[in-house]
Amino acid sequence: MLPDVVRATVGAALGDLGGLFDQRGAVFDATLTFDGDARLPGGATFLRPGTHDAVVRFAPDGAESVPRTLCVKVPGAYGPGRDQDFLFATSGDGAPLHHAVLSSTSAEGLYSSLWLYLAGVQPVAFGARVATAEPTRGDTVEFLLGGVLSRFRRIGTLTLGERAPDGDVEFSAGHAGGGLRALPPALLYRG
Repeated sequence: MLPDVVRATVGAALGDLGGLFDQRGAVFDATLTFDGDARLPGGATFLRPGTHDAVVRFAPDGAESVPRTLCVKVPGAYGPGRDQDFLFATSGDGAPLHHAVLSSTSAEGLYSSLWLYLAGVQPVAFGARVATAEPTRGDTVEFLLGGVLSRFRRIGTLTLGERAPDGDVEFSAGHAGGGLRALPPALLYRG
């Protein structure tokens, strides 16, 4: 177990060389809502109170203790074919723990972007908190934001809709825009 966590953390620090985000799992249609009272960084037009259609993938399926991922895609966030993606892995809260990949026996727990994004000119980390071991339709996932050294705080929610038919959805942290972008090594994450 420990070698998988160390390998995944080192791989993530080098740009996901180990394929952490290549795992397949349950895909859901979802709604991403940013809270009206959330303190959101300026300079990133995507981070505004409001609602977006999204696709969410939890991976892998099963109860084995392994590093897990949660990937979010907002199709057409910046126009046709210009998506906003977030790739998260099971992690801890606050530096340095939000840079470490941890194992989990279920989807429940805290997920982190592992490395930083720029929201306008502010460096931030994104995250998600899943409250159920096996997410299903109607479940809500907290969407989180943290500073370079601070702990995560809620800025919105992902509400899960119908489970999508099995199929490959491609995610890339490079899919961004509107003043929001992943920095290396997160910029290299693909799944």
